[in-house]
Amino acid sequence: MIAVLAACGPPPKPAAPPKSGPTCADAAAHMVDEMAATKDPRPPDEALNGLIALIRTRCEQDRWTSEAVACLSRIKSAADADQCGTLLTEAQQAALVQDQAARAPK
Repeated sequence: MIAVLAACGPPPKPAAPPKSGPTCADAAAHMVDEMAATKDPRPPDEALNGLIALIRTRCEQDRWTSEAVACLSRIKSAADADQCGTLLTEAQQAALVQDQAARAPK
């Protein structure tokens, strides 16, 4: 009996549970949408999409905490964004600022 079970190999690994809560993509899109809503005229979509991609990349590569991502996905004002920013490490904040500065028109 043991030989039969051993021949079958190990049981398949269970699938990873679905990630709950907002994703980096959700947070980035929400942040940019909230910022764009305060601009008149609204920035062009290509500029907004570039900023969304930048924030998403920093979030994913720098492994922002689920707490920070959830906070940023709920912002309604610049003050909210500043408060959520305190949930990022200094290195995470610096990387985001550096990438934004590199992207800014000269």
